[in-house]
Amino acid sequence: MRPDTLPASPAGTAPASPVQRAGLGTAGLVVFYLTSMIGAGILLIPGLTARTAGPASLLVWLALLAASYPLARLFAEMSARHPDAAGIAAFARHHFGDLLGDAAGLMLVALYVIGNPFLGLASARYLVHLFGLPAELVPPIAIGFMLLAVAFNLLRLATGTKVQTAALVLLMAGLVVAIALATPHMDTERLAPFAPHGWAALGPAVAIAFFSFLGWENVSTIAEDVRDPHLTYRRAIRYAVPLVGALYLAVALAFLLVQRAGQEPVVLTALLRAPLGASGAVAGDLLALGIIVVATNAWVLGASRLVVSAARRRLLPARLGRTAPRSGAPVAALGALAGCYAVILTAVGLLGIDEATVAAVVSCGFLLLYVLVALCALRGGASSSLRVEGWLTLGIALLFLALAGWLLAAAVVLAVGCLALSGLLNPRLTSRLGGRGRLRPVAASGPGSAPVLDPVGSSS
Repeated sequence: MRPDTLPASPAGTAPASPVQRAGLGTAGLVVFYLTSMIGAGILLIPGLTARTAGPASLLVWLALLAASYPLARLFAEMSARHPDAAGIAAFARHHFGDLLGDAAGLMLVALYVIGNPFLGLASARYLVHLFGLPAELVPPIAIGFMLLAVAFNLLRLATGTKVQTAALVLLMAGLVVAIALATPHMDTERLAPFAPHGWAALGPAVAIAFFSFLGWENVSTIAEDVRDPHLTYRRAIRYAVPLVGALYLAVALAFLLVQRAGQEPVVLTALLRAPLGASGAVAGDLLALGIIVVATNAWVLGASRLVVSAARRRLLPARLGRTAPRSGAPVAALGALAGCYAVILTAVGLLGIDEATVAAVVSCGFLLLYVLVALCALRGGASSSLRVEGWLTLGIALLFLALAGWLLAAAVVLAVGCLALSGLLNPRLTSRLGGRGRLRPVAASGPGSAPVLDPVGSSS
């Protein structure tokens, strides 16, 4: 999951005509898919699934590879039919109205706020491993990494597309080289016992691994910029799905076949330690750390834009939608995110929660959103092919959710909270209270500021 491209144009913007559209073709869209799907998660998630389910986790990766095509196809079709930068929230708003649309928007904000600290934890994990520090220092170091990313965005040092692409190339090259070097040191005997934690461990492993496959929905944010969307999306996923699946499967298999130090889930370090020893482990830690820090910067940028968007739809306090006149940085949104990251990571440290739990809860939250998108596809007027993809996606999402266990309960609580908040903020619902609590926009306070909200009927 990578937020390289996030809503940048107003929701509801009409797509350009095919004649005027000069945007992404098949090759460009394949690259976008790869940058959305292959990120920092590949450096840690295969290790976490191996720790959770042992070699049996390979079955999880095969299942996700098989499930990826209908998921990718559904989001491609929905994006082509409803080209709107708001993505999932726009689909829900179009088919089910503002209540569910705004709830989906709030859910996306919540999932980014909860999910972003995963990268801070991953960075801290590699740093702790590099210097041999106590594992208890992972959460506080993670807070430092997240605050550093916030500071970069305040200084307008947000990672651009070119840097993100360069990081992707470096990551893929590093993984290919690491696997090639580690191949002579692989041993199939390490696949036994195949299911050391029992078959029931596959459920949590699915929820963890799905975190890596979050990103098929990201294409909805650029649908307005794709040339001939109906044709281009279909062509692109034929290449993107097998490429993404093959890379994750290869990394997961290679990690299981090499000698590892205990239960540490650091993938690149383990692969380079096998052929190069201690120096390879250090190189793996440094390379992985650099890539994750770059990715964290982009994730924080994406989260801040979602917060601004929600604030301007009056779903969050208006001040969070304001940007600095000179730099354009969403200072208030970034400040709020910094506070949220610190609280979440402090709780992670106090409660003994690890990266696997964070990834699994976020995955369950996105699976609930996938259920909503599938229901959108099944609404009246859908073509027979779209309905088939909708049913397949609905079945896949419900199956994976059923395997998640208690993690699903956490995601459901989050979703119900977002729906309740959306209901409280929805003007049509609050107007039934005689106008009390309904908000209306008034003049913005300055350049780059979001409209200030004022209660209807309040005195001036």
